[in-house]
Amino acid sequence: MIQHFLILKRTGENIYKKCFGNIDMNETIMSGFFSAFFTFTQSLCGADVQDVELGSYRMLFESVGKEIILAIIVDKSDSIINVQQKLRELKNIIGSQFEDAIKKNACRTEDFKGLNDICEQLISKPATISMDENLKSIYSRILEELRSNNEILDCVLLSINGIPLQTTKKDFLDLCIKQMDAFWKFKSKVLDQIILYYEDRYVILHKINESFVLSVLLRKDTPIGYGTLLVEETVNKIANL
Repeated sequence: MIQHFLILKRTGENIYKKCFGNIDMNETIMSGFFSAFFTFTQSLCGADVQDVELGSYRMLFESVGKEIILAIIVDKSDSIINVQQKLRELKNIIGSQFEDAIKKNACRTEDFKGLNDICEQLISKPATISMDENLKSIYSRILEELRSNNEILDCVLLSINGIPLQTTKKDFLDLCIKQMDAFWKFKSKVLDQIILYYEDRYVILHKINESFVLSVLLRKDTPIGYGTLLVEETVNKIANL
């Protein structure tokens, strides 16, 4: 889940914060750390850092203009693609609705009146796939048909933003989301197909279209060629709906 949302100045001042979780955070220390870190990366390579992992948490950043930094602190297991999308939506909203506030030399929390409600609506709402219930039921039946095959241990349909259509085993889901995140980070898009070897099994992630990715975990000793064929047959069924 998203733990904190912050608006900071590059000089280290904490302008605005919104807490969603229970982790204890000293804003003064954290703001100083962010400021020093951004100064270091700019001096070293002339670029801002995109995300940082600290223990069981991940921090994602976006810049607004030359002086303002937006930061979101999330659980490491969250989809970086989904959280980054929310952060960019907040960036667009703040850049347009609070343009005068962020241009002030001494802007304060009071200058962001109404932002609390925007954050609640955007960040607190559960991440779900929005679709017609009848179509969702058809997708679920196709997945159950695939899952019933003796060669398939588990499968899940994910949105491009890493949101599952239905619940599945947490370890498998975390693995799929992390792989989508990794390729998003380097390519800014999902590859057509990713094949991993994980605990003596193959995991296949196959892009269906611009909206969905099918991920499948094969049983031990299942030939990768046969597994890929099963995945492609299911992908075609979904794509043709």
